[in-house]
Amino acid sequence: MKFFRNFHGLKDLSSIGIANILGSTISALFWIYLASLMGAENYGELSYYISIAGIATSISLVGGPKAITVLVAKKIKIESTIYFLSISSSIISSIILYFAFSNIGISAYVLGAVVYNLSVSELLGRKFYKKYSFYFILQKILFVILSLIFYYLIGPEGVLLGIGFSFLPFLERICRGLKDIKIDFKLLRSKWKFLTNNFILDLSYVLETQIDKLLIGPLFGFVILGNYYLAIQVLHMLAIVPEVVTKYTLPEDSSGTNTKKIKLLTVFFSVILALFGIFIVPQIVAFFFPEYSESLELIPIISLAIVPSTIASLFSAQLLAKEKSGFLVISSLTSMIILVIGILILGKSFGIIGLAYSLIISDSFRAFLLFMINLYEKKKNLRI
Repeated sequence: MKFFRNFHGLKDLSSIGIANILGSTISALFWIYLASLMGAENYGELSYYISIAGIATSISLVGGPKAITVLVAKKIKIESTIYFLSISSSIISSIILYFAFSNIGISAYVLGAVVYNLSVSELLGRKFYKKYSFYFILQKILFVILSLIFYYLIGPEGVLLGIGFSFLPFLERICRGLKDIKIDFKLLRSKWKFLTNNFILDLSYVLETQIDKLLIGPLFGFVILGNYYLAIQVLHMLAIVPEVVTKYTLPEDSSGTNTKKIKLLTVFFSVILALFGIFIVPQIVAFFFPEYSESLELIPIISLAIVPSTIASLFSAQLLAKEKSGFLVISSLTSMIILVIGILILGKSFGIIGLAYSLIISDSFRAFLLFMINLYEKKKNLRI
């Protein structure tokens, strides 16, 4: 029991933890419900459009969302400047996407997602964990209600529209930031290197997490993509608790707090989650989603990715807190290249199982690379 004594931040962690677990569970269960509602092909096509919108969102976010968390935690008043540039970029992106796809849902998603990411990053940077929890749960509830309403009104496109509108409550944080903090482009220039590295990092991470859907849809068909996306949703559900910890450790690491104990516990818990995904989840999916029979082969394999994914996220937060985002760019790009090669080679050779192994290999390599980078940085600091 000595391990748990004087456990720093347990109260703050539980504050955001309960909200994230509740909100993310609502979201994950709804995504899984949508799979049964829409059918494999429409579900796969929806995931394809979400991937496009996710990349456009990342491109629009100046400096990347985690840069705001780190800089706000360090009391650097740069958020209003980033807000102004990011919102402007998102408007341009949404207009381009509308003319490219004639889909208002994608445009609404991008505008809302940019507002959401900016607001969440600022709240976490200020360590306003209770406010963050309230907004987070509210968004998930609105996401479910609005997506269902618009789905029954206009079809699959309505889900994207519902997601976009569910982000509207976060607009209040943006307006307040623009009102209370003066836009300062000089301050932006002083942190330009960190912001640029973090932007590339965020974009590379988004590409890494979305490139598989963009490739699988055209190469293997939307039915296969629908089965694959259902398995990914299971992985996201398993990752809820590790993601909560990462959201907590990033601002804490940025302000110099020791978070080693919570990280060790999180890795151990991720192993338990992987076992749950291997032995229990496939039985549940087989009972409720008979149409997605191919996903039953994917889920046990993809569930293993929770362990290297958790390790990579924790090491990423540690490096980002030290403003060492350049290393993370390298790890994300390398991981993405491995994933693409895996999809093209293993996917073609072994079918849907090859797609799952491609994800495992990619995440495992990223975790190992980040571990080695952190070890190198630690030894370098000891020499100094």
